[in-house]
Amino acid sequence: MRKDGGEKRESGENPARDRSEPDRGRKLAHLPDLYWYGGLCVLFLFSLYLRVVIPFKNVFLADGVRFSSESDAWYHMMLAKTTFLHLERPWFDPLTNFPNGAGLHFGPFVSWGIALISKVLALGGSSLQVVDTVGAFWPAILGALLVIPVYLIGKEVGGRGCGMTAAFLAVILPGQLFSRTVLGFTDHHSSEVLLSTTAILLFMMAFRIGQNLTFSSLAQMDMARIKRPLAVAVASGVMLGLYIDAWAMGILFQGILMIFILLQTAAEYVRGRDAEYPGIIGGIGFLVALLMVLPFADARNGFAVIYYSLFQPVMLLAGGIFVLAVAFLARFLRQRGQSWPVLAGAVPGAVILVALVAYVVMPGFIGSLVGSMRTYLFPRSGGAATVAELSPIYERTYGQLTGIDANFPGVSHYLSPFYFSIAGMVLVAYRSVKETNPAHLLFLVWSIVIFLITLSANRSAYYYGVNVALLCAYLAAEAYRQIDFSSIEGYLAGLVKGKTPEMPGVISMGSALLIFLVILFLAMPSLQDSIQTATYSRGPNTDWYSSIKWLGNNTPDPGLPIYEVYQRPPSGQKFQYPATAYGVMSWWDYGHLIETIGGRYPNANPFQQGIGNKTAGIPGSSPFFLAESEAEAETVLAGLNTSRSPYFNTRYVMTDVEMAVTKFHAMAAWSAINTGRYYGYVFQAQGESSLVPIQIWLEPYFRTMVARLHFFDGSEIPLGEAVGIAVEKVQTNDGSQVMLVTQAPLISTNRTELEEFVNKSQEAGYNASIVSRSFAISPIHVEALQHYRLVHESPTAATSDGQKYVKTFEHVPGATIRGTAAPGSKVMIAVAVMTNQNRSFIYVQSNVTDSQGQYTLVVPYSTEGPLPDGTRFDTAPAGPYQLSAGGSIYEVKVPEELVQSGGVIEV
Repeated sequence: MRKDGGEKRESGENPARDRSEPDRGRKLAHLPDLYWYGGLCVLFLFSLYLRVVIPFKNVFLADGVRFSSESDAWYHMMLAKTTFLHLERPWFDPLTNFPNGAGLHFGPFVSWGIALISKVLALGGSSLQVVDTVGAFWPAILGALLVIPVYLIGKEVGGRGCGMTAAFLAVILPGQLFSRTVLGFTDHHSSEVLLSTTAILLFMMAFRIGQNLTFSSLAQMDMARIKRPLAVAVASGVMLGLYIDAWAMGILFQGILMIFILLQTAAEYVRGRDAEYPGIIGGIGFLVALLMVLPFADARNGFAVIYYSLFQPVMLLAGGIFVLAVAFLARFLRQRGQSWPVLAGAVPGAVILVALVAYVVMPGFIGSLVGSMRTYLFPRSGGAATVAELSPIYERTYGQLTGIDANFPGVSHYLSPFYFSIAGMVLVAYRSVKETNPAHLLFLVWSIVIFLITLSANRSAYYYGVNVALLCAYLAAEAYRQIDFSSIEGYLAGLVKGKTPEMPGVISMGSALLIFLVILFLAMPSLQDSIQTATYSRGPNTDWYSSIKWLGNNTPDPGLPIYEVYQRPPSGQKFQYPATAYGVMSWWDYGHLIETIGGRYPNANPFQQGIGNKTAGIPGSSPFFLAESEAEAETVLAGLNTSRSPYFNTRYVMTDVEMAVTKFHAMAAWSAINTGRYYGYVFQAQGESSLVPIQIWLEPYFRTMVARLHFFDGSEIPLGEAVGIAVEKVQTNDGSQVMLVTQAPLISTNRTELEEFVNKSQEAGYNASIVSRSFAISPIHVEALQHYRLVHESPTAATSDGQKYVKTFEHVPGATIRGTAAPGSKVMIAVAVMTNQNRSFIYVQSNVTDSQGQYTLVVPYSTEGPLPDGTRFDTAPAGPYQLSAGGSIYEVKVPEELVQSGGVIEV
């Protein structure tokens, strides 16, 4: 015992005895480390086979590298190429969220890592092809390297058998972990998971070998005791800093470590041992990490957690000081012979005091801290809840599969590795109480925290996949011990040494059965899913890719090059764009692709910027596509920047069938509008007890810009085959309420007839309305759009009548056609349009003359071809417009100059 009452450990003591040894006093032979590391190399190569060889043909194509359909990969590559060309990482992007630009929250680690490796391989040159190649391999190599820290952590907590099993499972687990570490998925996730896991490993080692580290040994400079622990503590801090440099919100792992440090300090204090080392090691690690993060902190971002701001350095500095203070407090109380309840009361009291002081001095810091905890621990709401990767892991967001089944498949739902991992946590918790190995407690705290954030957002499964592999392997290692599996290792070790020892038959059979069960329950379903993921891993669908490439090749240069470092404008000022700059409106999912593949400036992006909110009156993509009149849509676009022309705020609009159908609910959610306004389900009785759901599309849907553009090409559409339905609310046998069709629906193209049906049904006490059974057949007359013309469409048909998957429209002032006819007479103009896919449609627009007999029509299509410096459209009228007014028919030619300037044609 030391004078201060703490128990001193022998310098060679290792509380993390290899748990693969159930020796119970007998000495067993072990395979040399060379064979274990050889097995690890085999797993590394197998991981590369899954992640590189299988998907290779989908990524490296004849026309270049096709990165993942996850658009963040393309954006990371843009940043890496810019860093490669300028040896400077951009932190502001004026090209996205146009016309505002955006500060960047993506960490610099990926950009610099790819750029520096590419510089070396390019021998200092500037070949972007080298950058593409390095970037494509980046996630796969990092994902394959994950076997090393996973094996070593497994060995640390459960022996070499546990480590090897965990490494194998980490290689094959599908879902978020696998898909984000495959060839071409050049996002920050592969860096996150490798760096965070390695940081946990190094801290785990530091806490094990540094258990004799005290303030006294530091003061005495006892190098024999402090040299190795300090070196590993510094390495831990470097790795934690690199991890946070890969992802600003990686500060989460500092929280995990702080929880462990407090618990381990308390546990050591209760056991009567030195309780200083957790805080000392943690403090050193946090302060070293601070030095790694500080160069990227930007005070202009305040305490924003998602950006590199003051939050990360303040958190690391405060955390480092705090854990060192806790260590000193433990020493102080130990020297005075205070019992553990005093420490147990003093630490929470200090936490509360520090939080109160911080709230007064830095309220923004506390607000960000609380907000980040809420983000991590609670499911998203509103528009964010429609993002698949942010949905809770227990919800069915993958067709009929929950996130659990998709990420951790088993032979059945409840035999998923996810549930085995929970059992593993229970076992680790038991070991943490019964034994003194700090690795167990850190493993437990790490697993619990990652488990909780994965529950609220299934994207975090790429983190929890590592824990699942380790926890399942920990369970397997326990099973190995129960059947004396180490005897097999002894048998193999004997063979290596040239001996021929006998292995008992019962053990052999039991071991073989265990291996079979592990493969059946854990490995085979995962391996099958991962192979399938690798086989079908590919970039953006060809319709989007070709459409964006067309956009980049056939539209005017907006003036700002893509691979350039732009400076963030001073606070309160806007970025000054050239007069030629313009935006492209689409749903936020496609923003990065529009920028990185097409070199054009998206109004909305996957940072979820520029989405807007129709209910709140915030302009953006959601209120634009939900606008139920062209005038409303024009107001939205003008509101993006009132000092610029709305025709340059958004010059092109890109739609796809998903936006108009399967993603429509997301547009409504971001504007806080119930989708029941646009579509829903009614039920029709079939037989005596069966109800058949029927999807219906309501009138407001067909007024939205997204429907009018994508399904009707912006043309005037007469009433289609509409359905008059009468329903009433009824309660089913399970207690739920549904809208039941009460009488035979009326199918008609006669509006008067349909309205009479609705009126009679309402008089009878039913809910009645005019609807459509198809999103592509309007139950109402739809007016023509005057300022939007189709200029290109993709090849794939998305509907039975030939509407294409992706369409590109140009937003133009339109040429004004004026004339006179008898007052109150109908005026109609029409032109046949032939698309680049040889699909033809008639653009129609009509009006009625006023009391003076005057009429005005605004048409968006030029009949005379494109201008040299304008859009090189390949969808155009096949001839002049035909104008019918007052019984006369006129042929009208419209030059492109008038379409672009809003010029007038007098008839």
